Amino acid sequence: MADAGKVEQLRDEVIGIRPVYSETGNATDIILKDGRVVRERRVLNSVVKALAASYAIDLKAQRRNLREKLGRKGVLPFYLGEGRVFVPLKMRQAVTEGDSVYGYIDMSYMGQPRAGTGRECLIPLANGSELQVLSAQSTVLGAQHSGWAALAALEPNKGDGDARQEQVMEAAQILAAAMVEIIEQLKRIELSLVE
Repeated sequence: MADAGKVEQLRDEVIGIRPVYSETGNATDIILKDGRVVRERRVLNSVVKALAASYAIDLKAQRRNLREKLGRKGVLPFYLGEGRVFVPLKMRQAVTEGDSVYGYIDMSYMGQPRAGTGRECLIPLANGSELQVLSAQSTVLGAQHSGWAALAALEPNKGDGDARQEQVMEAAQILAAAMVEIIEQLKRIELSLVE
């Protein structure tokens, strides 16, 4: 069982936020730098808003800005300053309509995602733990790419050349992961035809 806590008190230690079902309903697990997981009674959206508010960040304005700069809609990364970009990843199946399925991980604490079984993926975290998400490896790499693009858009003068190089590297990783996934699917199809 996770410890109980408030995201505002732990804000500088947070590296991940994921929605969970608890005995009292929807709740949020907060993943910390040291590997601990703290349970927050509030739903994920309230926890994200509280975390951003603790840094005096207007998430609505940030999302408008990112939609415009990235040309994307839907679930977007969010930025807390000093290079802290949290990327959205699917972390659970919804039980009822309106349940949050996406959680967020600080990209700087994410290792190279590894394909799991089916449409799942394992992400090693810098604190030594592993996080299972309900997204394919290529989807996770795409989320990381969006995170780098958000960082470049919100910190345009910080390491411009490095950001472009990172984006090219991320795009290559996404392409490679997609090719591996296609090859694996073709092998499964071939095996099913032989049987």
